[in-house]
Amino acid sequence: MEDQEAVEAQALHVVTELFPHALGSLLGGSAAQGRASSTSDLDVAVLLPDPDVSRREVIRHEGRVVELFLNTLADVPEFFAWDRARRRGTVLFVYDQGLPLADPHGHVARTRQLAQDVLASGPPPLTAAE
Repeated sequence: MEDQEAVEAQALHVVTELFPHALGSLLGGSAAQGRASSTSDLDVAVLLPDPDVSRREVIRHEGRVVELFLNTLADVPEFFAWDRARRRGTVLFVYDQGLPLADPHGHVARTRQLAQDVLASGPPPLTAAE
C-alpha cells in the first residue's frame, strides 16, 4: 500500500496544476479507500465552472495514470441520470464514495448529496426488451 497522504497530495496536485479554475474535486476508487499501490491509477472527479466542457480524460501525470471525470455543474445531473440509466454508476460512485480533495464553496458537498439521492432512488425499471 502506498502512503495515503502522498496519494491525496498527488491527486490534488493534478487538479491544481491542470485545472486551477476547478470548483472542487474528489479522489475515487482504490486510492480513496486507502488501497492504492504504486501502480494504481488515480480516479479524480473535478467540478468545473459551467462555461467549460464536461468530458473524461486519461492522462499520465508524474508517471502515474490518472483518470479524470470532468463535469460542469450544469452537466452533473445529466451525467448522474445517464449513469443511473445505464446501471453503471461510475461517476455516481466517485461522488458518493470519494474523498473530497478541495471544496472551497460547498459545490462538492452538494454534488455528493445529489449523487446519494440518485443512488437511493435505485436503478430505473427494466424495459420489456431487457
